[in-house]
Amino acid sequence: MFKEIIDKILEKNPRILVIGDLMLDRFIFGNVERISPEAPVPIVKCLNEKNMLGGCGNVIRNLDNIGVQTSIISAIGKDIAGELIIDQLKGKNIPTSGILIDKNIWTTEKMRILADAQQVVRVDWDAKEFNKRSYDKILGSLPNQIKNVDGIIVSDYNKGVCSQIVLKEAMAIAKANNIPVFVDPKGKDWSKYHNAHLITPNKKEAELVIGKKLHSDKDFESAGKKICRTFDIYSCLITRGSTGMSYISSGNTFHLKSKAKEIFDVSGAGDTVISMIAASLVSNVEIEKASKFANKAAGIVVGHIGTTAITIEELLEGN
Repeated sequence: MFKEIIDKILEKNPRILVIGDLMLDRFIFGNVERISPEAPVPIVKCLNEKNMLGGCGNVIRNLDNIGVQTSIISAIGKDIAGELIIDQLKGKNIPTSGILIDKNIWTTEKMRILADAQQVVRVDWDAKEFNKRSYDKILGSLPNQIKNVDGIIVSDYNKGVCSQIVLKEAMAIAKANNIPVFVDPKGKDWSKYHNAHLITPNKKEAELVIGKKLHSDKDFESAGKKICRTFDIYSCLITRGSTGMSYISSGNTFHLKSKAKEIFDVSGAGDTVISMIAASLVSNVEIEKASKFANKAAGIVVGHIGTTAITIEELLEGN
């Protein structure tokens, strides 16, 4: 079944626009042999270091790996981290014309230090608040960027790009052109996702918005219906970590068990889910098959250490 889905995606060669917060993910890998004499903390001896696209950039990596034509609307600073992001995008032949480069914005950067396969600490540099001039530039690029795409993914990391004003305009243009919008949400105010085709909160995010804990399948069904009704969203796919995921819409509901064999790192799993589900649906794959496809992909990436994008080879292994 998964080969059939991949073949459909490759045949369709869909075009997906990603609107979201670009980040640089830095990973420092090492080992610990002693404790610091300066403080009771481990000394990590660096053995390797990697820089990769993070935030909505990880969505781009997932889409690119399965043959989707991608474009992006985002914003970064005029700094070293921003330059590294642009270099990585250009290396994948992904257009960067929709990225605002602003000296007043600090590029979001996350540095994770891992020792012996365990994360020791994470250091963050967060984007500064955007000003009106920044938003005006982003809004000005929306009409041209949204033209001729098969779908839009909103990858919201709450760093500024996915503001109420930006998403209101994007949703309006998408609706006028009958383009489905898929949302990976953040925060509590989901009114800005009004008119989305599908939203993919994780369990914790859904609980935060609903205001109560979710335990049984029935709880997830009720939560999904309330989310769709409250925010005028067509469907909801709630990821449930090690127990799988639940899909809820007005006409269809089902639950899937997790395909993860062993969970090492959940960072980036949500990016993989939104990427696989969007790529499948715009390629005319049925929702239940698309969800199983996304579920399998998520089960693979959580078995890796660090933010990892899925590959076709991994998806086909054991299929």
